[in-house]
Amino acid sequence: MKAPVAVLLAVLAGFLPGFLAIADAPAAENGAVSHDATVRIEPADRSVSISDRITVQGREAVPVRVAPWLKIVSLSIDGKKSSPTGPTVRLADRGSHSIALELQGKAPAPGRSRGQWQDAAIGADGGYFFAGSAWLPRIEGARVSYRVRVDVPADQRVVVTGRLVSETIGKKRYGAVFESRNALEPPSLFVGPYVVKERKSGDLRLRTYFYRDQAGLADGYLDDFAHYIERYSRLIGAYPYNDFHVIAAPIPVGLGFPNLTYIGRRILPLPFLRGRSLAHEVLHNWWGNGVGIDYASGNWAEGLTTYMADYALAAERDSDGGAKMRLGWLRDFAALPPDRDTPVVRFTGKHSAAAQVVGYNKVSFIFHMLRAEIGEDSFTAGLREFWRRYRNDVASWKGLRGAFEAASGRDLSGFFIQWLNRAGAPQLTLHDAGIEGAQGAYRVRFTLRQGSPPWRLRIPVSVRTEGGAIDRTVDLSGAEQSFTLDVDRPPLALRIDPDWNVFRRLLPGEAPPILRDVTLAADTATVIAAHPEMEKTAQGLARRLLDTRMRIVSSDAANPANSPVLVIGETSKVAEILVRLDLGDTPEPLVGRGTARVWTVSKPGRRPALIVAADGQAALAALLRPLPHYGGRSYLVFDGRRAIDKGVWPATHRPLTRSF
Repeated sequence: MKAPVAVLLAVLAGFLPGFLAIADAPAAENGAVSHDATVRIEPADRSVSISDRITVQGREAVPVRVAPWLKIVSLSIDGKKSSPTGPTVRLADRGSHSIALELQGKAPAPGRSRGQWQDAAIGADGGYFFAGSAWLPRIEGARVSYRVRVDVPADQRVVVTGRLVSETIGKKRYGAVFESRNALEPPSLFVGPYVVKERKSGDLRLRTYFYRDQAGLADGYLDDFAHYIERYSRLIGAYPYNDFHVIAAPIPVGLGFPNLTYIGRRILPLPFLRGRSLAHEVLHNWWGNGVGIDYASGNWAEGLTTYMADYALAAERDSDGGAKMRLGWLRDFAALPPDRDTPVVRFTGKHSAAAQVVGYNKVSFIFHMLRAEIGEDSFTAGLREFWRRYRNDVASWKGLRGAFEAASGRDLSGFFIQWLNRAGAPQLTLHDAGIEGAQGAYRVRFTLRQGSPPWRLRIPVSVRTEGGAIDRTVDLSGAEQSFTLDVDRPPLALRIDPDWNVFRRLLPGEAPPILRDVTLAADTATVIAAHPEMEKTAQGLARRLLDTRMRIVSSDAANPANSPVLVIGETSKVAEILVRLDLGDTPEPLVGRGTARVWTVSKPGRRPALIVAADGQAALAALLRPLPHYGGRSYLVFDGRRAIDKGVWPATHRPLTRSF
């Protein structure tokens, strides 16, 4: 039974006496908004009661948005009862005013809508209320300060973005108080039957909120995010919050919020989470949360975070790790259909796999080239200057450029305009490579060509000699340009961009087929090769793999000469389709292994094909969750859900290499 809102404060006072000593929420600055809210949640029946006193100043009309599952029980303005007349609350003048709202409702159960998880939900394993859901009445277009008191049953724990002020643990109820001043976004709230593990690092409070069966993971996570916070504090500037929490999510997500990250319980134990993804989410406390994103001019934060976290860690772990990741980004871009490519400034978020190729991979590569352009010291100084200028503010690409220009003392307008405003990438070809000279004085000559209009590029060049490699850099600014390099040892080979340091369109032979060649294409034809009991599963997997609408055709209608082909189903039936479409046999390294095999096929004069062959219904269903995450691979072998082998087919040749 839901508690009447009228007695909510009295109930809270009985269970949480410490709340009465908390001072009033901070007054709203001119144009800003301040919330002083009390929230009671009953996960068993998903009921929610909220009492919110909103202070506004400098406004006569206040647009208020409330979640559709919440009902406004009462409204008063400056102590006088009123009735809601629409989404806008009218005030007498532009002075300081108080709007008191009491709301009740039943939160939705967890589920998907149009492929996306709902933005607010409660279930048996807990719930979440994201800022955008307007679970706390939302007033658009303003900074927000808030103090939120939350009351839940004793077996539950709750977290709200912002500083944890206090908490009270009783026999029947648990309560906590959170606050934030002048935040860039309204609060998000998370609740669940969590076991809490805490560690202090100086004045910083570190916590995990994990389910009981995963509580043993807490110490490792505490170690890792303490390390990552220290790492980025040294590199950029002091961590901007008082707390950091990792919260287990009942749904399969990985999301970053101010001072916390929300991670699906199924992926918490996976090694990549602590080794890479956790660093990414911690770093978002600087880029995206500590400095907000001016989405109107594009999202710079995902690419910068990927470069400084995912890429940097890969490069540190393996001497070839950076080059491998850069090549992977170039392969992904090679798979992106030209009509799905967009300028970087149009990327706002990961709404599709195609958007990820541009907004994460390409933007990361741009920062890699910027570091080479201005040098390591200036790049690091630029990051610190950007943080100093825009901490707790919103920033655009223009702000980033200004910080790097200040740090390097250079005009970087040409670099930024070229890479941010122009879609696509240059494609380089090598011509007329040769050598002259003898006896300690040799000259290597070559010509580079690119399309028109030309890109301005700094291109690493390596000359392999009997005594080792000699590395140089050349500046290319025209559609065709000739170069000479003098070396003092007999040249054996010339390699252009040998370690993939330039964002460019790969040439034939440099880019072996990967899953994304088929899954990103808008005209992919899907052939279901399955028994009737497997057809629904096969279609479900195809939908999850494809980044565009699924188009199912018969094997007779599929034509690899005209469109990419996805063949998916039971092993023996897939074999029949391979013969009919002349797609060859199962590659020898994959034959008879695991419960399912996945591979790509590319033949001259034909579009790429992707084959998924599973040994029955259970084997095919096991691929639903993991397989869509391997778009950068050419082949995989699965034993149930586990990928026991994976890789990329070797490149057939290096067209930007010449042997002498």
